[in-house]
Amino acid sequence: PDFAWFSMPLIQFLTLNGFAVFVPNVRGSTGYGFSYTRKVERDWGGHDRLDHVHAMTQVLPLDTRIDSKRAAVVGRSYGGYMTLTLAGRHPELWSASVDMFGAYDLFTFMDRVPQTWKPFFILTVGDPEKDKDLLIDRSPRTHIHNLACPMLVIQGKNDPRVREIESRELVETLQSQGKEVEYLMLEDEGHDILKMENRANVYNAITDFFKKHL
Repeated sequence: PDFAWFSMPLIQFLTLNGFAVFVPNVRGSTGYGFSYTRKVERDWGGHDRLDHVHAMTQVLPLDTRIDSKRAAVVGRSYGGYMTLTLAGRHPELWSASVDMFGAYDLFTFMDRVPQTWKPFFILTVGDPEKDKDLLIDRSPRTHIHNLACPMLVIQGKNDPRVREIESRELVETLQSQGKEVEYLMLEDEGHDILKMENRANVYNAITDFFKKHL
């Protein structure tokens, strides 16, 4: 959602393939001043999540061009975290979901944050020791068993923030619960998709996944 105010190739790719794309700048997004960005401090998966729910239940149904009953959620990095959160906590809203490099467990995510970033992430996400109950509640791991739609998980093997083993655990957990899940692991990517060939393959995979399930 932070990127809604500049060009995103995936949005263009999806719209060219006939999908309507809604990208809300929810609380905590950049581009609206410091006070707006701070609205997500110690509230990851809280009011930012509810802003998405409001959009899905109160805004999009007003647009007669859109069938909000055939909706998917997709996001990368923080957007991947939000995808996992929304799919697990509001399963009734989605017919498909795509997680790209999303944090599955906020405790392991905080462990891997570089030391120079720690003060910022303790401020925005929470302190793993002092805010244990909050991080448990806001971790997608806690709610993912509620998932009701097919999920595509996309992961870079060399990702230093969200390790490949964590996404693999997510996939195996969903498989053990009888959920419909697909896994696309990119051998030569990290916490983003930088190579054009990989980007084309991923965009096509997402589009095909949506065409199949929406």
